[in-house]
Amino acid sequence: MDNENTVIQSIIEAARKLMQQYGFSKTTMEDIAKAAGKGKSTLYHHFKNKEEIIDEVLGQEMDSFFREVKQAVDQEKSLHAKLKTYIVVKIQSIRHRVNLYRFAMETDASTLEINTQFRRLRTRYDQQEANLILSVLTLGIAEGTLHHQSEADLAMLTELLVTCVRGVEMDIIMYNKHNTLPDKADLLVGVLVKGLS
Repeated sequence: MDNENTVIQSIIEAARKLMQQYGFSKTTMEDIAKAAGKGKSTLYHHFKNKEEIIDEVLGQEMDSFFREVKQAVDQEKSLHAKLKTYIVVKIQSIRHRVNLYRFAMETDASTLEINTQFRRLRTRYDQQEANLILSVLTLGIAEGTLHHQSEADLAMLTELLVTCVRGVEMDIIMYNKHNTLPDKADLLVGVLVKGLS
């Protein structure tokens, strides 16, 4: 079983690297097999088609992305540090994965199925991210840094913060903007915390 998992992971890793470098439409099953050092029959033994491989690539990348952000946020103690870390680590992680995100967001007809999978994964990730930010804001209230908020206001603030950072994320993915955003995270968090306190 361990050997089978090793084979599957080598296929997924090879596909991830090829997708980041060449995109979805230019990567073939033959390319993936060659990059993984396997025969095409091995790929088809484990995956029905290229789309199934990409589902796995996207799922693992999104899970890794969230773990990376959450672990960094969890290590911080104060509200300000947690929010700054959330923004900075998220932006750094997106920059590292930008080509993968670009390919996942392609909109031509040949990638419609992948776009659907990416949206499903993105919805799951967005909920995890909202829960993380809600817990950070709740901590801020508990430590007295933020004024008490109603449950509805707290949910709205969470959504606004996630949406704000998502807008920056889209600018990075689509237009390679905000090269210095991590440097400005203190300012953004300061404005947010001051406004809420």
